[in-house]
Amino acid sequence: MDQQVDREVDQQLDQQVDQQADREEALFNQLIQKKKKRRRKVMITVLSVVAVVLLAGILGVMTLTAYVRRQFGGTGEDVLSYQVEAGSIHTLVSGSGTLEEEDLETLDVPEGVEIDEVMVEDNQAVKAGDLLATVNMDSVLTALADTQEAIEDLDKDIADAKDDTVSGYVSARLSGRVKQLFGEEGTDVAACMAENSALAVLSLDGYMAVDLETDSLAAGDTVTVIREDGEELEGTVEEAVAGTVTVLVTDDGPRYDEEVTVQDSDGNPVGTGKLYIHNPLAITGYAGTVKTVSVEENTWVGQGYTLFTLEDTKVRARYDTLLRERQEQEEILVELLTIYQDGAVLAASDGLVNTVLYEEDQEETAADASSDLTSLTAAAMTGTSASGETEETEGTELLTFSPNTQVSVTIGVDETDILSLEVGQEAQVEVSSVTDEILLGTVTEINREANTASDVTQYSAVVTLDKVEGMLSGMTAKVDVRIQGAENALIIPLDALNQTRDTAFVYTGYDEETQEYTGRVEVTIGMQNDSYVEILSGLKAGDTVYYTEKQTNPFGFPMMGNMGNMGGRSGMGGGENFPGGR
Repeated sequence: MDQQVDREVDQQLDQQVDQQADREEALFNQLIQKKKKRRRKVMITVLSVVAVVLLAGILGVMTLTAYVRRQFGGTGEDVLSYQVEAGSIHTLVSGSGTLEEEDLETLDVPEGVEIDEVMVEDNQAVKAGDLLATVNMDSVLTALADTQEAIEDLDKDIADAKDDTVSGYVSARLSGRVKQLFGEEGTDVAACMAENSALAVLSLDGYMAVDLETDSLAAGDTVTVIREDGEELEGTVEEAVAGTVTVLVTDDGPRYDEEVTVQDSDGNPVGTGKLYIHNPLAITGYAGTVKTVSVEENTWVGQGYTLFTLEDTKVRARYDTLLRERQEQEEILVELLTIYQDGAVLAASDGLVNTVLYEEDQEETAADASSDLTSLTAAAMTGTSASGETEETEGTELLTFSPNTQVSVTIGVDETDILSLEVGQEAQVEVSSVTDEILLGTVTEINREANTASDVTQYSAVVTLDKVEGMLSGMTAKVDVRIQGAENALIIPLDALNQTRDTAFVYTGYDEETQEYTGRVEVTIGMQNDSYVEILSGLKAGDTVYYTEKQTNPFGFPMMGNMGNMGGRSGMGGGENFPGGR
């Protein structure tokens, strides 16, 4: 019985052990399965990330490839073609400035005329005959009498000056030897003096001199001077200072500017040099024509000896000056008579009163003008015209007046362009505040004085144009001046040009199936502007080039290929007219 019980107990224990082992094995298997699942999840995650990265890379490459295809091949809609043909191309200098009245002049009334009242204002347009100012007529009559008296006095002086002459002889004021002779028969004295500063030059002390660089001689040394023809003359060292010696030789024979060789007392060469007059005296004159010459070079003359006789010795300088003064008085007389007949100061022509200069309390204003004047009034008080030149004026300044027919604009010009500008060049002018039309002007002045600011050097040019209705001083104007151009040149759009560091080329074909450019042709380029480029070689008229408009890529930097829009001045291309162009 006990044995049976023991066997049953053992069987139960074995069953429990087996069940426990099964449970443990099942648990172990579960753990193994969980680890395998975690590994699979990690692997799947890694593989997913890698796949995403690869996909992104593929998409990026596809995007870049698509852009490159568009840039260099494009689609049929993006690709443009252009048939090469002859046209014109030119470059421009552009600038802007403000309009200024041209031909501005100062209107004044003659001296002695008293102004009662100015009847116009600044920037007032007037017609010929309009009243500008009223005057005191008694003062006009007095000024007329004074002017007529001045003319009569000048007439007397002119009569006296009519027979003014200079001496008909030119003589030596001191004794000496003629070493230079410029005047000859028929020579105009004034012209000879302007060219040579003398009619002749005398040597006063009997010596010619030559300077040498040497340390081997001292003052008082005797030397030998050898002339160009080999003649030997005795010379003396006058002085020796800091390695430079002056050698004297007789003036009887040796010529001015003759090259000589100097030897020391032992016959050793010291140096060579050109002779000059040691103590010169210039013989001068200022009027007439040389009739006869009584001397030759190397002639010795005594004091008072006549060197030249002259003809046509009348002097017109004082005579001509007096005539000019009389003409000025005549003009003043006419002005006074006009005012007297009109009874006032009237406008002589249509125009614009720019600035009224006269003030009723002008005497008081003039007293403190140096301390408080506007720049325009200051210019008027000093006699400075609108062009900046100082003029002598008489009388009372009334106003500044412009014929109101032309205006000018001053533009800045870069140092690379200033030498390309010339007076007379045609210009386009835009004054958008007045009209949308392109106005034509002309370069009338070029200022080549540099103006440097912030390390930028600029010059200036003035463009003048006809005034149109509505134009006022101070309005802004944009100016384009054509500085160079080529007619009948082969041109293509600048976008069609591809450039690398070493070459320039175009494409003459396009494959629509592969969307790729073909027929690469290297070209030589000439002038270019913002739109077109001149082709010097590589293409002929009738050829077709293919291209796309210049673009920037999606990454923000320019692609190689259509690199033709690298600059040049602003410009215009094509067409035959100016303004115009393709």
